[in-house]
Amino acid sequence: MNEFISKISSYNIFNYLFPGALFGVLAERLQVLDFGTRDLITRLVLYYFIGLCISRVGSVAVEPMLKRVKFVRYASYANYLKACDKDAEMSIMVEVSNTYRTLTAAFLTLPLSLIVNAGADRLHLSTIGRHIILLVALFILFAFSYRKQAAFVKQRVEHYAGR
Repeated sequence: MNEFISKISSYNIFNYLFPGALFGVLAERLQVLDFGTRDLITRLVLYYFIGLCISRVGSVAVEPMLKRVKFVRYASYANYLKACDKDAEMSIMVEVSNTYRTLTAAFLTLPLSLIVNAGADRLHLSTIGRHIILLVALFILFAFSYRKQAAFVKQRVEHYAGR
């Protein structure tokens, strides 16, 4: 177990585990979720997965929305790579930025979860119906995440191939 924990990067802790645990605890208190388990290992896995999902919401929904309204602006990818070569702190700065994006997504997702649950209750949606909707939503979320990551990899390959 200690070996497994030692292999978890700070990025995984601050962008997946911490936001997932925060969301999970708040969601339980607000009665959005009920994990029904007190087992530490199970909770850590659930928190990590929830954090991963929230991070993806931040990446594929919150970030583009904030870029569209010019709340955030990015440097060009080529300039970012040049900065990485010259500034060893750049990866830490990006990690912190991504943590803030994930927390922003968590604090957006939590009230949306309350609204969705209230709507499902009002429509008398069955548990199976709720699970199907959740699985479809997760499929869509990770399909868009996959598309974004594949485009990012392609951009990086093309950048280095052009050298």
